[in-house]
Amino acid sequence: MDDLTQQGVLGHLMALERGGLARQDPHQSEKLEMLIVTAVTLRTKRDQLKRQVEDIKILKDKIKSGLPLDDDDEGPAELQRSLLTAWRMQLKDLQHAHHLIGGYDVVECKEGRSVCVCFHTAFEGVYLDTYNMELDMTRTVQISRHNIPPSIPLERFAKQNLQKDFKAFLETLSQNLNALAARKQQLSLIKELVGSVEVMESNQLCNTLVLMCKAQGETFAVVLCTLQYRDLAHYLPTHVCIESEDETLSESEQWKKNRALFLESPAHMALLTMKRMGSIV
Repeated sequence: MDDLTQQGVLGHLMALERGGLARQDPHQSEKLEMLIVTAVTLRTKRDQLKRQVEDIKILKDKIKSGLPLDDDDEGPAELQRSLLTAWRMQLKDLQHAHHLIGGYDVVECKEGRSVCVCFHTAFEGVYLDTYNMELDMTRTVQISRHNIPPSIPLERFAKQNLQKDFKAFLETLSQNLNALAARKQQLSLIKELVGSVEVMESNQLCNTLVLMCKAQGETFAVVLCTLQYRDLAHYLPTHVCIESEDETLSESEQWKKNRALFLESPAHMALLTMKRMGSIV
């Protein structure tokens, strides 16, 4: 009896299920078909996005490696816009950072297809020369025009970092321009503040400076101070040579201290200190 009852209940439930399916809303089948079409469309878009991401990755890897882009690399306009947007976002970050700490300013021009970088140089709180450079940003970053001094190895800096590390390129160039301006300013201040010292030799980079001064004493011995700036990103000399007709003078304790002064302070300040100490006339 229980088995018959159980079978009757199961049969009744199965009958209800069949009846429910028979009375199913016809609109549901249409919705199901729409969902299937939507799923296919989304999968197609997903595959397209995967291909675009891979294409962008390949282009970025080529740019970072400094490899030339082929004509086949142009891709759809969306890829070019994506790359350009990425460059512009990086430039905005750099512009914000260096607006706060100084050094250079980055300004978009030609509707974002290029940027202009303005390098401000200063020394001891005095603003000096300003240099400008325009960069083409349409595909890879290329220097369009500039007024950077020929003595600055701009081409070498660009080959090292322009494509691989744009921020490092700008920082290196800014440091070298500021160091050059500082060395030039020191040369001007020597002529202005220390009239007894004669500048015997200098060059465009101001990385070699020969100064002639007279030592205090009975004979007023002539002393040649040769300052060499082998690190062009800094304004202090890396090597100082002291020569004199008095051979014992250059090895004296006083002139060893004078040599250290040149290595630790700007040239004009070192000379003024030497004058106050009575080392030179």
